[in-house]
Amino acid sequence: MPWDKIMEAAKRLENLLRRADVDLNEAQKAIGYYLFKGCDDAAMDRYLKEMAENPPPRSKRTQGYYRELYRIWLQWSPQCGLTGVDKARAWSWGIRMARS
Repeated sequence: MPWDKIMEAAKRLENLLRRADVDLNEAQKAIGYYLFKGCDDAAMDRYLKEMAENPPPRSKRTQGYYRELYRIWLQWSPQCGLTGVDKARAWSWGIRMARS
């Protein structure tokens, strides 16, 4: 497990999440979906895009959070240098660091 790379990617994600001021619970739900889909990047991309553009009936704030999460995913994912479970670990650690 490449912990140095995971933590480096997590730190970048933490910074993106803090700047975007998203609900970190929604970010956690998104990574749960990613894991449920077997760490499929394309599935995560479709999920975040759908939630950003056509969310279930909830608040406008939630839709805004998903717009930001989708933007963050598009920026962070190709640059993080990780795949699969390691990418999920980095995302989870980024959320954890943003909470503290």
